Amino acid sequence: MNLLNLVNVIGKKMSLLNVEANLCTKLISPKSTCNSCANHCPMNSISFAKKEIVIDDNCIGCGICAMVCPTGALLANHPPLTQVVQEAIRKSQEHETVYLYCERMPAPSRAAATVSVPCLGMIPKEGWVTLLNRCQNLSVYQPDGACGGCDISTGEKVWRSELQAAEAITSTEVNFTSHISDSKDHVPYDAGRRDFLSSFFKEVKTTNKLAISELLGGSTKIPSYQEKIKADSVSKLKKELNEVGHHLFEKMTNETTYPYMTKRSLFLAEVEGNEALRHQEDSRLPEINEECNFCGACAILCPTEALTMKSENGLQTITLKPEQCVDCSLCEEICYFKSIKLQPVQNQALLEKEVLLR
Repeated sequence: MNLLNLVNVIGKKMSLLNVEANLCTKLISPKSTCNSCANHCPMNSISFAKKEIVIDDNCIGCGICAMVCPTGALLANHPPLTQVVQEAIRKSQEHETVYLYCERMPAPSRAAATVSVPCLGMIPKEGWVTLLNRCQNLSVYQPDGACGGCDISTGEKVWRSELQAAEAITSTEVNFTSHISDSKDHVPYDAGRRDFLSSFFKEVKTTNKLAISELLGGSTKIPSYQEKIKADSVSKLKKELNEVGHHLFEKMTNETTYPYMTKRSLFLAEVEGNEALRHQEDSRLPEINEECNFCGACAILCPTEALTMKSENGLQTITLKPEQCVDCSLCEEICYFKSIKLQPVQNQALLEKEVLLR
């Protein structure tokens, strides 16, 4: 790996947020109404300028912007969502009770099995669905009035809304507690030191994966819509090399390189393993009506390339890759003829590889 790639990796890990401007619907088209990250930021740290997402220095890293971003244009680095979920699952398998709590709460006993987050608002409904399904012994530490007066003013409303959505999906309610008990499985060495070392090695592991990703054509190689419409041989070759890099990375690490798949991958795993969940209608996918004139705008501007348009023998078609559709609504908003609309579907529809819309 060359030095420049290594510098890029270290820079990403040091920042509170990973920013991928090419995935931001607001930057892709002026017709996008999405302003979720800026609206929910408790510090008003987010703005848009010259095709960039600008994060001010007063960002406190609460992760709420990453949670509300539908496309993964913003991702929390400290800690990543997948690390929080995996840590909770691991500890729930090792201890009788595991407590999830906000770092702004008073520090619990080191003898308790805990998982901390900068704010509960960083956990999306997909994360809560996984936690509710996989961690039946998980409790949320939430003393009375815990969120009152917190500088993350939008946090409580956000996490309660996401949790409520997840509870409706799973028909399960999370357990709240105002008291944390020491783990009965406590070992004689310092649990705080153990968790610190565990976190340290996870950071090293994540950094190494980022390095591999950079070397192979990494996760920040998301093409802009201008690049998507280029048909020259150099652009095609670059795209093919990036796709090979993504494939190799996923095979080597068993993790997705695509930011927009972070939340979706969690939900897909639950859908695949739960027959009842497969038949519920908790998702939406686009449908095209007969008035579509195949201008191709939806396919060109789709940030996750869920929609593609092909023209063969004079016949134009639009196909959908369901797992890549993140319900960002941009296709609806930019369609001049209003020929495409997101419709409720059974969750199992997300598992289909490709669907011919027309």
